[in-house]
Amino acid sequence: MPHIPLTLRRTRPVEPALHALKGASAAAAPTAALAAALLAVPAPAAADGTDTGRTDTGRTDTVQTDTGRTGTGRTDTAQAQIVAGDPFFNDSAPVGRRCTIGAVVTVGFLADAGCGSAGDRVSGRDGGTGTVAWSSRESNVLLVEADDDWRPTPYIGTPGGVQGVVRGTTEAPVGASVCRTGPTTGWHCGTIQAKNQTIRTPDGYVYNATRTNVCAEPGDQGGAFYSGGHLQGLTLGGSGDCSTGGTTFFLPINPILSRYALTPVTG
Repeated sequence: MPHIPLTLRRTRPVEPALHALKGASAAAAPTAALAAALLAVPAPAAADGTDTGRTDTGRTDTVQTDTGRTGTGRTDTAQAQIVAGDPFFNDSAPVGRRCTIGAVVTVGFLADAGCGSAGDRVSGRDGGTGTVAWSSRESNVLLVEADDDWRPTPYIGTPGGVQGVVRGTTEAPVGASVCRTGPTTGWHCGTIQAKNQTIRTPDGYVYNATRTNVCAEPGDQGGAFYSGGHLQGLTLGGSGDCSTGGTTFFLPINPILSRYALTPVTG
């Protein structure tokens, strides 16, 4: 995995490494203590448009499931469904680009800003379509507005073929268990370690990040963090991997929803 140097600014203690957020060069080879593993480069779509990610059958202790639905129950409507943690594809990118659905909102969903630009057409693996309404490098998020054939749902992909349900966005405290989902590594869990972290990335400073000991890998960027039935934020980046463990930061969801006047879909 390529690495790049990274400078950190400390307002509160932070980890000495963070996965690079956007298009980093692999030319540098710094020591591990000052390195940042590349996480944010979205994975290219498979030639047949399928999801090439792995699933994880790990912990489910923070999942609140909808006992009336399973992961195979998406045929109850003619519409495709928007589910947090599922992959989506930027069809306007020259070679296709696979990214992660983060927070599902009433008009569509939020994802990592590097996944597209305003006007880009995107599609889900179930055939739903939408358009990138805006993409903010400052906030590190973009908004996809879904077409009529793609229905926002309160569901989040969890292990075991069962979909969790997002009940709200109440912020969990430091020390709480938290899990995240993404199409590359699936479902992984850990603990919230610190909040209000300020980190300098190649694109500038990122403020108000939350640090966890949950792992993540390239392609998981922008995926949802979830605790006790409540959406916590969007995967930002981190150090390490899911073979050896690591540190991952996320962007808290409530400031994003407030800033852009968006309403999460809850069940």
